[in-house]
Amino acid sequence: MDALRTNRPTLDALRHMQVSDVIALPAEHLALLQTDAREALDAAKRMQDWIEAAIALRYEQRAIGARAAAGKDTGTVRFQDGAVEIAVDLPKKVD
Repeated sequence: MDALRTNRPTLDALRHMQVSDVIALPAEHLALLQTDAREALDAAKRMQDWIEAAIALRYEQRAIGARAAAGKDTGTVRFQDGAVEIAVDLPKKVD
């Protein structure tokens, strides 16, 4: 199986290939590329979650303060951080 991994196009190379060339790849290569793509997608989702968690932590206290200043318990508050407008939404919880 290692020989197949070294003797096939990478995902990056695949982006520049014609569909007809991709179709012509051996089934083993396509299966390995599919696995690579799935792993890359999973890694990207984990990175997105990591970044979003960092953003939430960074602005949590500021959003609480902005919501208190606006006299709101829920809803959206907006504030600036440099050139970026931050919008934080806290939906109402229905019990």
